[in-house]
Amino acid sequence: MPRFLHFGLPDVSPQVDSWESVRRPQRHNDEALTGTTRAWLRRLPAGRRPQRLCASYPRLANLIAWHWRDPRQAQEMLDDLLIDRRGGRAGFAKPIVFELRRLREYLDRAVEPEHAAGYLDALRQFWSRH
Repeated sequence: MPRFLHFGLPDVSPQVDSWESVRRPQRHNDEALTGTTRAWLRRLPAGRRPQRLCASYPRLANLIAWHWRDPRQAQEMLDDLLIDRRGGRAGFAKPIVFELRRLREYLDRAVEPEHAAGYLDALRQFWSRH
């Protein structure tokens, strides 16, 4: 195999996780569930509570709970966790992926009636003026 010249360029070896330099420093509340997350879990139906996610990744559970009030933001966050957009991600264990998908489906079902009700209210207001 021929040897290529480096032309004085530094030898760059791939890092194990190149995202480590981009991530924010870990905080103490990344290791445990916050009060916001515990309250969020109590409001979820028992079959939708992501118990394995909470045990394995409390930081992610805290983020999901924090963004849950804004359905669009929560949907985007769940999509980012379920879809590998960076390439080369190891991904989550199957039980955790299953919990994330159940949360996403639950959120979709919860959001649809709100949008439908808002649409019906808008129609009622429009037709009441005519």
